Amino acid sequence: MGLRITGSSKVEGNLRRATDEANNSLEKLSSGVVFTRGQPQPGDRALSDGMSQKLREFASQKRSANDAVSLVETADSALNEVSNIANRMRELATQASSPTLSDKERKFIFVEYETLRNEIDRIASNTQFNGVSLLTNSAGEADRAESLQFRIGARSEGSEDNDPGLAVLSGFRDIVATAENLGIQSLKTLITGEGISLDDVESVFGIEIANVGETFLDAIEKISGFRADFGSISARMSRALDAIDVASENLSAAQSRIRDVDYATEVSNLTRANILVQAGTSLLTQANLPAQLVLSLIRTLD
Repeated sequence: MGLRITGSSKVEGNLRRATDEANNSLEKLSSGVVFTRGQPQPGDRALSDGMSQKLREFASQKRSANDAVSLVETADSALNEVSNIANRMRELATQASSPTLSDKERKFIFVEYETLRNEIDRIASNTQFNGVSLLTNSAGEADRAESLQFRIGARSEGSEDNDPGLAVLSGFRDIVATAENLGIQSLKTLITGEGISLDDVESVFGIEIANVGETFLDAIEKISGFRADFGSISARMSRALDAIDVASENLSAAQSRIRDVDYATEVSNLTRANILVQAGTSLLTQANLPAQLVLSLIRTLD
């Protein structure tokens, strides 16, 4: 008569599937992402990779906007000090126009005046951001950039002349805060003498002595214009940073729902798979007992 041993292929198949599930769960839990070698999910992975690229683009735009804010703050703080100095020089010039002062006393006033004028030039020449001169260019105005451009958004198709993703500080080359460019007169040649008369002051400023203080209004107004130019960029950068933060937060949340592992669910899946693996291994051992009995019977016939 014939002898046929029933195999345990069904038990083995279930054990193999449970083992694969356990390995997938372990890979997900260790990496923190739902994509594994056993379950690559190419569609979701392509979508997640696209989001990752966009998030890196947002990070780059945020860095550019923050650098722009730092540049503007550097320039504005320097211009604020120049404005304070110009106002002080106006006070000195107005004080010196008083006929109650002697020529020697007037000279003492203009010694401070000339020192402050030199300080304006020093501030203008030393105000830089990462090697870029912001208020003057000692190498020559021809070498200075006509404008400053900050990329804070993706370039739109067909918008070469009006790119909404580009913040531009136009007329940057014309922002020169030296005393000469501001129209602040120098009295260097006068303070070398014994004193300075009212006629000397009128000849230098080219205006009646009573109106000397008015000559500084144009300089102060020009400084305010420079600060307004930088301030417009600062205001846009602040709004751009807010928009980038919101967009980045929303996109990160969307990517997390696609890419990140739900640890509570996956731990539960791993526990279930481990139980099935243990049960399958035990059942497979039991399924192999008939074959072992047959083998023992054959051995007794030898």
